Formats: sequence, C-alpha cells, structure tokens
Amino acid sequence: MKYSHILFDLDGTLIDSKETVRCSFEYALGKMHVPNPKIIDIEPLIGPPILKTFQEVYGFSLAEARQGYEFYLEEYVGNGQMYQAQLYQGVKETVHALYTSGRFLGVATTKNENNARKIIDSLKLDIQIDRVYGTYNDGTRSNKKEIITDLLEDNDVQDLADVLMVGDRHYDIIGASEVGIDSVGVTYGCGSEDELRQAGATHLIASINELLKIIK
Repeated sequence: MKYSHILFDLDGTLIDSKETVRCSFEYALGKMHVPNPKIIDIEPLIGPPILKTFQEVYGFSLAEARQGYEFYLEEYVGNGQMYQAQLYQGVKETVHALYTSGRFLGVATTKNENNARKIIDSLKLDIQIDRVYGTYNDGTRSNKKEIITDLLEDNDVQDLADVLMVGDRHYDIIGASEVGIDSVGVTYGCGSEDELRQAGATHLIASINELLKIIK
C-alpha cells in the first residue's frame, strides 16, 4: 500500500476558514486598540502560529501577543466563529475513500489542538479525534515538525516512507521534509503554487480528489 498514513493540515487544506480567521483577528486587534484593525489580505496570516503572527506582523511583545491570542479566542471559540468554516469541495468524499481503504488518517495543525478536535468532530469527518494534533493551550508545540513528530511517535509509526503530509503552506512542506516524509502541496488553499514548489513539495494537486491518484 503506497502511503498507508496520510496526515492533513486543517486550515486551507480541509476547511476554508479565511473569513472566520479574519473576523477573529480583527476582533482581537480592535480589543488591542490597533488603529486600523481591518485586514485586507488574510491568507498570509493563515498557517503560522497565532502568537508568532501577533509578534512578527503586528510588533507585539510576547506578553501582548498572549493577550491578543486570548481576545482572538473570545471571538473564534467563545462566539463560535470556528464552527463557521466550510469543508473544501471533495474533502468529505476523499477522506471517506481513504478511510474505507484502511489508511491511517491524522491531522497535524498549528491550530490549538482542543479547537481542532472540536472542529473535526463537528464536521463528522472519518478521522479519529485522538489523531488530531495541534498547538498546546499555552502556545507551545507550535512548530509543524514537532506536531508531526509527536503524532507519528505516539502512534508508533516507524516507516516514514509510508507517511504523506498534505498541506497548503510552506510550513507544512518544510515540516514534512524536516521529519523525513513526503508531502503534497494543495494549490487551492492559502499558499501559492510557487510557494509550495520552492518549499520542495513532493507532489502538487489542484483539488483534494487528486490525492487518490497519488496514493494508488
């Protein structure tokens, strides 16, 4: 069986969360008294750890970033924004086909792990909740390599040639490379085809359905 273990990123790969993330960032920036909290281009902000975004994009200190993250969660979790994201076309069918073929399916995301598990559960995807790995509540384990590594080690996955990481940003591709597994860059998400090529994606696909051709 080629690629018996398939790992997915979440935002930009399984779900289109652009508007939910935009609303949550704008809410947080407003609460942090940023003069113009309106975000024109949300795509670069989807993928990196949120604490990192608050620091590197908006110039907050770590303490300020943590406060901004709390405000972000007020909107994203407390006000239910995270449940507004929609599955990309073909995701449910593709995941089901992989599941029925007997493959191990997991999620490796820099999103908060508890929230990621709630989202996957609400979407009724054929992915076990305990195989959804993400960032811890305190903001640690936010590096994609660490998340993938923990997921594989906790599930006693030893043959890395059997593992494939599917994601839409260079963080996914580079994280996979650092772990030593192949990767698929999806061009329908938040990252460009050029970004994914430069990061060294093993494969590129324009729709999630094309994943089934790669693993045959």
